[in-house]
Amino acid sequence: MNVHELEVDSVLKNYGGVQVLTNVYLQCKTGDVVGLLGRNGSGKSTLLKIIFGSVDTPDKSIRIDKKVYPEPYREKKLVAYLPQHSFLPKGISLKRIAAIFLEDRERKEAVLGNERIKKHINKTATALSGGERRYFEVLLLVNLPVRFVLLDEPFSAIEPLYKEAIQELIYQYKSEKGFIITDHDYRSIIEVSNRLILLSNGVCRHIKRTQELEELNYLPKGTLTKEGKQQAGDITPQEDTPFEADEQTLRDLGLFDSTQEGSLYSIFAGTRTKGGRNALDRILCSPSQSLEVLEARSDAIRYMQENRPDLLIDRKQVEFVEHYITSTIHLLRKNYLDAFLTHVKNSYNLSNDYYIITTGIRNTVGFIKYLENLLPQFQHEHTPHALSHLCFRVQNILSKREVKELVASYADERMHFFRIGEYDYSLRQVIKNDVLELLDFLYKLDAYVAVASTAESLQLTYPEYLNSPEPTVEIQGLFHPMVQHAVPNDFTIRQAQNLCFLTGANMSGKSTFLKSFGLCIYLAHVGFPVPASGMRTTVFNGIITTINLSDNINKGYSHFYSEVRRVKETAVKLKKNKKLVVIFDELFRGTNVKDASDASLMIIAALSNIQTSLFLVSTHIVEIAEELKKHRNIFFACFDTKLQDQVPVYDYRLKEGVSKESLGLHIVRNEGIVELLAEASQEQTATPARNS
Repeated sequence: MNVHELEVDSVLKNYGGVQVLTNVYLQCKTGDVVGLLGRNGSGKSTLLKIIFGSVDTPDKSIRIDKKVYPEPYREKKLVAYLPQHSFLPKGISLKRIAAIFLEDRERKEAVLGNERIKKHINKTATALSGGERRYFEVLLLVNLPVRFVLLDEPFSAIEPLYKEAIQELIYQYKSEKGFIITDHDYRSIIEVSNRLILLSNGVCRHIKRTQELEELNYLPKGTLTKEGKQQAGDITPQEDTPFEADEQTLRDLGLFDSTQEGSLYSIFAGTRTKGGRNALDRILCSPSQSLEVLEARSDAIRYMQENRPDLLIDRKQVEFVEHYITSTIHLLRKNYLDAFLTHVKNSYNLSNDYYIITTGIRNTVGFIKYLENLLPQFQHEHTPHALSHLCFRVQNILSKREVKELVASYADERMHFFRIGEYDYSLRQVIKNDVLELLDFLYKLDAYVAVASTAESLQLTYPEYLNSPEPTVEIQGLFHPMVQHAVPNDFTIRQAQNLCFLTGANMSGKSTFLKSFGLCIYLAHVGFPVPASGMRTTVFNGIITTINLSDNINKGYSHFYSEVRRVKETAVKLKKNKKLVVIFDELFRGTNVKDASDASLMIIAALSNIQTSLFLVSTHIVEIAEELKKHRNIFFACFDTKLQDQVPVYDYRLKEGVSKESLGLHIVRNEGIVELLAEASQEQTATPARNS
């Protein structure tokens, strides 16, 4: 067997000022099947065309058996090339096509006698399925008297049966030829190739281990390894266990109100599209206790903040695409006569349905082209795995033959009336779910960018998640994002001291601190940045707070009874879940001091015995502090207040210990309420005297 050698060296290619290929080198010998992998726009097809000779570049060296060939295709027995699109004549039978392409009678008979082809030899190429047509094309090329065969996406969008059949052809003919193959179907490329090359940043990287494709971020982490779990945004409900936060907790933390305006939600709501806003809603309302989900989502948002991609979203275009794709308008008929009549009718009196269809087609094709240009911004080695996974799925959609052929055949300026029905059928029937997935991808990017923008403007930080069974939260520079000029505080709570007894005078900052802490816990379990300068936390099962509890007139519950029921709800959840964050702001404020004191002491002591959860309890009943000091896992913190010229001064700084300040009566006196009541009484007394 004669062994031939193809060498490609010093290839440089520039398109519009963008360097696509940079000093490329690769080699292929008879018997080799070189698999060329790379993302959309990496230059794979361009490189194959340069090797073939149909695309020129002044910087290249194409050598076959040590001889330089500037345009190898001109030498009939050197190289054959399979383009992405079908090259078969449409109106000619397969038998006639074989006669045109193959001069050797034995080769021609071998093609026409092929088990998969012989029953179709009198059909035209258009009568074949996608897999049959692609198989016939490859069969023709491997029977040409050439030394090397270049295959551009031979496996794309064809039936699995024909993917295997094409692989068999390559195995059968590689003893006499060398193959260079590129396709986004990486599994087929890996299976059929004996050497792999990754084209990245214009350079050929020779892959020795398939795991390198993950390490270089061409494939999402876990695609080929035993770690193969799906990443954020693609976690199934069974894998993603929800983090528990009930309605009372969400009200306490101020995350949402009935209109979602004027709440903490509003600080993140900077999306550019309605779909992005809906995606943000879904994420913010879906806290998780999956460490993988949280880290993946946090990494994706951090990437957006650090790289600041400009999405350049055309909001009207995107909204029209969704409206068109999901519309229930009847599909246009594809036969020539109906298409012509529909076109004539709408030329004189344009119907709303026809306008939606034609405008929808134009906008959808434009949207697909927009994503093709946008995607490379997120395809780098340092792209987080979760985002890389999303991009990989989108790349697979954009690489589908149906999508590529539709975009390639669409003429933006003047759409031929006969093709409108074909485009409409393709978009709303064949690839409808693909287009919806592309929209969903953009909406997720929109949501992530909005959160990243908020993190930048408010100087939020990304939590570090601790993979530890012991409950721990360490926060530096904690603040509330809705408070102007907020004073930051450091706070640590862990299993050894898992109950914080918090005291302080009225208006000293206790409730705001508790809300800030609770908000950090919730946002950390959404995977969002948090209002602090630093945060380390274990992952919890849920959070339950009692800060702004009111009575329930409809059920006849007093404020005190509502408090008791809330404490009982908490006890039930603690029994069910092993690891919770529990926050009580002023336990039992709805009853007399004696009962409140005794009940608080009893409940706090009982909570301190549960060491798998963390507790923050604030109160004005400082007298019970001495009794609680015998519990080693209870620690004491307070907000101090000072009087200067009979005016309370708050520094909002969290300190160790128990507050001794009692300013409630002083505040009442300073407001002059007693004097106002006295004046009102005097006026009422004087009025009857004047009337008499």
